[in-house]
Amino acid sequence: MTITPAEESDRAVGSSWEDWTVSPGLLRQAASRTDLMEPALGQRLGMTYQLMGEPARALDVHRRTALAGAGTPDEIKALAWAAAAHCARGRLRPARALGQLALRALRHCCDPRAQAVTHATAGTIAALEGHGSLAEHHADRAREATRYSGDAMLHLFVHTSLAAERLEHGACRDVCDTLGTALRALGGDHDGVDVPLVLLARCRRGAAHLALGELDRAIADFTSALDGYQRLSESLESGPLGSAALVGLGDAHRERGDLGEARAAYQEAVVRTERSGDAQLLASALTGLALTRCTDAPGTAAVLARRAADGCVGPQRIRALVAGGWIALADNRPETAAEAARQAAGERGAQISRTVCAEILELEAMCLADGRARQRLLDDAEALWATAQRPLAVARVAVARARLRHAPAPLREETLWLRQFGVSPAVAEAAGLLNRVMADREPCVSVRVLGGFRVIRDGVPVGADEWQSKKARDLLKVLVGRRGLPTSREVLIDTLWPDEDPARCANRLSVALSTVRIVLDPGRRMPQDHFITADKHVVGLARLRVDVQEFLTAARHAISGAQRTGGGAFASLAAAEELYRGDVLEDEPYAPWAAGLREEAQAVYLELLTQLAAATAENDDRHAEAHYRLRLLERDPYDEDAHLGLVSLLTTTGRHGEARRRYLLYTAAMNEIEVTPAAFPSARRGTAAGAGRGW
Repeated sequence: MTITPAEESDRAVGSSWEDWTVSPGLLRQAASRTDLMEPALGQRLGMTYQLMGEPARALDVHRRTALAGAGTPDEIKALAWAAAAHCARGRLRPARALGQLALRALRHCCDPRAQAVTHATAGTIAALEGHGSLAEHHADRAREATRYSGDAMLHLFVHTSLAAERLEHGACRDVCDTLGTALRALGGDHDGVDVPLVLLARCRRGAAHLALGELDRAIADFTSALDGYQRLSESLESGPLGSAALVGLGDAHRERGDLGEARAAYQEAVVRTERSGDAQLLASALTGLALTRCTDAPGTAAVLARRAADGCVGPQRIRALVAGGWIALADNRPETAAEAARQAAGERGAQISRTVCAEILELEAMCLADGRARQRLLDDAEALWATAQRPLAVARVAVARARLRHAPAPLREETLWLRQFGVSPAVAEAAGLLNRVMADREPCVSVRVLGGFRVIRDGVPVGADEWQSKKARDLLKVLVGRRGLPTSREVLIDTLWPDEDPARCANRLSVALSTVRIVLDPGRRMPQDHFITADKHVVGLARLRVDVQEFLTAARHAISGAQRTGGGAFASLAAAEELYRGDVLEDEPYAPWAAGLREEAQAVYLELLTQLAAATAENDDRHAEAHYRLRLLERDPYDEDAHLGLVSLLTTTGRHGEARRRYLLYTAAMNEIEVTPAAFPSARRGTAAGAGRGW
């Protein structure tokens, strides 16, 4: 007999709020304990932290829980919650090991909560590993455990846990209805009830509304959940909670084209997930942030996408790889984009999820030059989106196909279809399908000043003959050197024509300004103030990509992330370091207007090298560490920490002669600036000479 979700919820009537949360006093008491805690308390605390989105704390509780033989329901649930926390941390091997222990113990346990929690977690592990049929088997077992339990909260937990996987396979409306029914079975929709499970259920329902293109309802659910998490964090006196709600809000605003609000939500989610240790959510936040930064800072966006892909597993990793491909396409790197598509398609589980397959097909299509092949792939993607119940995605592909059929603009009815979902034209500014099909409307222009001055227009360097005058080139250099900020015409005239009468040079500045605009947009496809803004008083840059600004943004983000995570985030640090091609305007070494920006970039680059040296030391990658310390000393021969770190590294690896030579260079440098040299550093502890990767 088939039981509908509504009938299932009607059977699950008894529930205890207290069983699914703990008091603030108990949390504080448990945090201060140094002895092992009993399984009943350990599993409740682990459950609470995991449902609040705090997997690092959940695992800390697990390590302090006394588990005798994993035979009681509380011991089984403790194992299952720890396995779920490892999943959130992106660590499938320990998650699988703990999940298998819990599953073996279930053979002798009929407790419905232990059955439901264990099978729900096992289903999550199987889904992340790409085992679709096994994930569905565990999902069925979890649902079966709740059927006659009489526990409405357990019923809500199971459907909340299974929601993400079901959304991947297209059960969007059913997920939305089932969660709504389960919440109502508790006695209302619980807006204002700050139980972690209820808040998480609202986030999952918001994700279902988002998948269905019901953006206003999605934002309402995510906002309500975020408000609840705020109240919960205040009552528990904990750090900020609600990363899942923030990521959902970011996704909803990005789909609607409100990119400023999306970025703000993603950035806050990154900060919170770095603190909580939820690597999967962190990857989702980084991926969303990368997609919204591709237009104004493609270098930073690429760093964010790479960091996301390196730190997660399952569909989150595949989406991060796809995001990296879209960003590469927006940056005129089609080969890199095609490789990202191939890598995403080769990931385990990529062919199981309809939504993931559709996303990969869209990227693959836009990497092709053959128009017919591109249309075929987009046809397939549209069909997958339709079967996955994603009407907004179907509309997006329809608009893209209309644009690619050489129509001068998307067909009116399809454009109106997008607008019916509340989507604004600004959605095309985020990396993705619409961004690429609309790309021919706007010239792709960037300015490179790292290592020398060049203007790249539509992927081709602008030749010297196009400038017509050196003063026009100098004007753009000066504006870049002043970080694109509005600069008075008087300052520009004094900089470009220092020895001439300013009154006679006003017209020259206007001519130079016109020349710069023609060089940046010779076809005059955009309004004249698209790249250069000017009025009677000031001139500035707008919507013009400058490599040094992209480097500074990417480097500061990477450094900040490394400092928050204790020296990690090597991938984002290394990606930012690759953006530094040389000092700012090396062809203008004595220009005073370039000095400030040059020195700022140099200082950030040195800090980046310092963080890279620390990160490689932490990873015990000695070859890379030596490389970065030597790079530091090339730039700053008086960097004492770099000198001593290199000497200590050489001593540790048994290269005593080289260590002594480097120490003499260090002492000579210190004596030169009248600083007393430190004593010869000792070898590092805990590592045999000659050991370590790459040395």
